[in-house]
Amino acid sequence: MKTLLWLVALLVMLAPVLDAQKIEGKDAPDFSMGGVVNRAGPVDKAGMAGDVIVIKVWGIT
Repeated sequence: MKTLLWLVALLVMLAPVLDAQKIEGKDAPDFSMGGVVNRAGPVDKAGMAGDVIVIKVWGIT
């Protein structure tokens, strides 16, 4: 029974990694967001075309 629980836990932890590989190399989806440093007001993908975009995500639970 413990082996089965460990296997399920491992699969749950690996699911995001396996899913992320499906989007590697594809264009970023359209987005809109606020709170961007050095930008006034909300921004979207089209407005940042040609810029280098670094997205740091934290606090996801």
